[in-house]
Parts: sequence; C-alpha cells; structure tokens
Amino acid sequence: MDGTKSIPRMRTAAKIVAEIKALDPDTEMTEFHIRQMAKDGTVPVVWAGRKALINLDDVLDLMRQGMTRPTEEAPAVGGIRRIDAKQPR
Repeated sequence: MDGTKSIPRMRTAAKIVAEIKALDPDTEMTEFHIRQMAKDGTVPVVWAGRKALINLDDVLDLMRQGMTRPTEEAPAVGGIRRIDAKQPR
C-alpha cells in the first residue's frame, strides 16, 4: 500500500441500487429505502448541488450488519394532550 486512502465510492440512490442488483439480482433493496436511510441520517450524505451522494460501502456495511427497527416512543404523560372532540361516548 502506498499510504494513500482509497477514494470513497460515492453514488446516487439509483446507482447504489443498480450496483446492489449487479451483486444480487434478487435483492429487495429499493431506491426509496436508500433515500430514507439518507434522509433519517442512517448513512451520511454529501451534497453535490441538488444531487445527494452516498458512500456505497457504508450502505453495504449496513446491509451486512443489519439494522434494528425503530421503536415508537410512548407519548409523554403530563402536559396538554390532543383529544378528538368527536369521540363516541
């Protein structure tokens, strides 16, 4: 190794899905899911103008490791809560 770091493989969501499909033609990974991971911060995004670039290796690592499903937090008790006015009595 010459001491230089490898260049990250930055791709758009569509191209990430295309690369994954080349590795696994029966994959269930979708472009929507890749975009959602970028939107919620699961994978870092680099913006190039209006184009969101995501590191392909980060996505592949997440697929290998797996992710846990987010759990819904219970609403805070105390304070003001919304109650629907048209509830049957």
